[in-house]
Amino acid sequence: MQARIQRQHWCFFVWAGTLLLAFNHVQGKYIQSFSGPYIMFLRSMTSCPSDGTVDLHVRVTHFKPSRPFDLQILTANLSLKMDVEDNFWLYGDMAKRANNQWKENALKWKFPNVGCSAIRAQAPGVFSLISKATGASADKNERCFIPKGDFHVTGPLNLTLPNFPILVYARDRVHVQARQDPKSPVWFCAVRPGNWPMFHGVPGAGFTV
Repeated sequence: MQARIQRQHWCFFVWAGTLLLAFNHVQGKYIQSFSGPYIMFLRSMTSCPSDGTVDLHVRVTHFKPSRPFDLQILTANLSLKMDVEDNFWLYGDMAKRANNQWKENALKWKFPNVGCSAIRAQAPGVFSLISKATGASADKNERCFIPKGDFHVTGPLNLTLPNFPILVYARDRVHVQARQDPKSPVWFCAVRPGNWPMFHGVPGAGFTV
């Protein structure tokens, strides 16, 4: 079951987006690339309507394109009104920018009843910060459990997605929701706006910006 979940398409907490067009440098000429390795970074995340079961306020330091491997520093206030484990559904949908308009639901994904484990497996760098703040275990062999309470989350933000080493370059906007089941109220809702880049080409891998 876990292996099947890890193969599902995901783009987390996460924290919603656009892909920056990258270019492959070949024989001194720049040729537009369809896909490739990337560095994900965060500039902003906005809330959308929810019942407030999960309340998250995030700030991050600026991403420096001249030093793309320097991790941003995240400072966040996380409030959980109930314990979080594999007791909720995690939904996401991506809108793609084409012909000067947004194509909604270009990609949709969901993790039924494995929300906590999905975050831990798909975005281990993000979960590591949550783990340090809440005491939740980062060991995939242990129960995924985050206790309710108010937490101050801070530290270097590693947004590496280990199960997605290559992504298609395009301009996207991502919307994420968490709820107990498909018909229950929304516990958490966030949008990563699509009005600026979210991905940076990897230096040394044939990509520049």
